[in-house]
Amino acid sequence: MKKKLIFSTALLLSLGLAGCGETATKDESTNDSKQEASAPAAKEEGKLTEEKFKQIKDGMTYEEVVKIVGAEGNIMSETGSAGEPHHTVMYEFETDGVMSSSTMMFQGGKLINKAQFGVETSDIQITLDQFNKLENGMTKEQVFDILGGEGAVLSESGDIVMYTYNGKSLGANASLMFQGGKLMNKTQLGLE
Repeated sequence: MKKKLIFSTALLLSLGLAGCGETATKDESTNDSKQEASAPAAKEEGKLTEEKFKQIKDGMTYEEVVKIVGAEGNIMSETGSAGEPHHTVMYEFETDGVMSSSTMMFQGGKLINKAQFGVETSDIQITLDQFNKLENGMTKEQVFDILGGEGAVLSESGDIVMYTYNGKSLGANASLMFQGGKLMNKTQLGLE
């Protein structure tokens, strides 16, 4: 279990930002640049959205994940050889947001970790006072009651789930890691 926690933490640290830019076009009549508008359905096609991220579950095959996302992922890393039980592949999937990214890790052909940054969001804000009331060993229900709701899932690997919450000031945030439904780690930066 310790290896799985270290592996999950290392995966989170390796999660990078991938900006998805919009295409600029020229308006012929005014010669001004403007952002190209696209229909929401077209924007989501082949890209990982918050709704799609929530549908993806531990143990799914790569093919099942691709069917939900609507596009193949790009291999970021691969360990071992295909067909071996410990063959591990990490894919990055294109997301629908600016400054967002998502990775999925498969071992033995099954999803063992999903992680995202900027794909799933939460309107719940956390204060330093609320953070200080949290104690390791509390259940998710106790924590969510103190904070006023569930944060965004940052990473999920089996029964280990990491949630993220924003603080009130720019860049302030907290990450909470649960294992088996109980708080096992809390981290904050810049909370007031």
